[in-house]
Amino acid sequence: MSEFEQKIKEWENTYFKEWATEEKGYISPWGKDKEGNFRYEPKHNYPISPKENFKRVFSGQKPVYIPLLSDMTAFSPGILPDHRVRAWALEMDSSLPGDPNCKGGEDMFGVFWEYVPVTGGSMVRPGEPKIPDITRWEEYITFPDISLWDWEGSAQRNKAITETDRPLRIWLMNGLNERLISLMDFKNVMIAYVDEEQKEGVKRFYNALCDFYDELIYRYRKYYGADVLMFNDDWGTQKGPQFSPDTAREMLVPYMRRIVESCHKNDMHFELHCCGKNEKLTEVIVEAGVDIWLPQEDLNDMEAIFNASKDSGMYMLLPSGTNPDMSDEQVYEAAEIFMEKYGYTGHIGVGGTFKPSHKNFEKYLYALSREYFAR
Repeated sequence: MSEFEQKIKEWENTYFKEWATEEKGYISPWGKDKEGNFRYEPKHNYPISPKENFKRVFSGQKPVYIPLLSDMTAFSPGILPDHRVRAWALEMDSSLPGDPNCKGGEDMFGVFWEYVPVTGGSMVRPGEPKIPDITRWEEYITFPDISLWDWEGSAQRNKAITETDRPLRIWLMNGLNERLISLMDFKNVMIAYVDEEQKEGVKRFYNALCDFYDELIYRYRKYYGADVLMFNDDWGTQKGPQFSPDTAREMLVPYMRRIVESCHKNDMHFELHCCGKNEKLTEVIVEAGVDIWLPQEDLNDMEAIFNASKDSGMYMLLPSGTNPDMSDEQVYEAAEIFMEKYGYTGHIGVGGTFKPSHKNFEKYLYALSREYFAR
């Protein structure tokens, strides 16, 4: 009997029983099925809840098992116009790509987003920036009064999703860089970051935006009990960062830190969703105080990112390195390699963004991590 076969036999009556799921788990925010019924996400028989396990990670304690992206609840309340117009409302009344109601519209700053069915997302039509001159941005936009939104009603409607024993990972589309690009167009923003005459206007806008996000984060925690802010702010292209590390340090990092602080004072953690080839910005992202980062797996050197950030304590979500065509034994070996390379730290999980992984990878990794952390 091979080592793999011995392990599987041993785990059948131990860790695989914990990994087993209830018939109906957590209500999924990812839309209903074709019959209009809610979908469910797996609920495992873990020895401690996913929320308690994540708390251990962020308090510097040893987790009981490797914390996974799938252990968090994704939530993106439609009360924010941005989530609706970008076809990304993950809630009881979801509005996702493929939904006939996804037609774009105005976000909370009055920017019109056009839904593009072929890409399954929305974009701003370039050429007519809402802010033509960043040094006078106050003349072109006003910040919304979010106190007028029906937060109580939204919270009540979504209790079945938000009130569970999983960490609630709540979205905020259009962070800093993305927000300004939507208002100014890409080229104009990149110029403003390095033009001495425009930098002050950018910084003034980002300061105001941080004040606004501070109030939004407070409400995310108060009304939904959010644990993690999933902050969308792409900084890269397919070939590399949109800007230099020095530009990021001057124009973005001070404001990212403010948003991280807003999360921490509300007992939340800050996750950066940052698409593109951003490995050259790893040190900058660490300096910003980011708690969680899911780099885009098909563009970045994950091992280099890990090595540059492993001493920071930042929780990272890395791809499994498996695919559905692998044998179970190959997947077991991949899980062993992942655990030996990354999982032992206690602050690395699995969270692929594009490539499908093998269905048993997380199961094997769970069992390996239970053994490791029990020692």
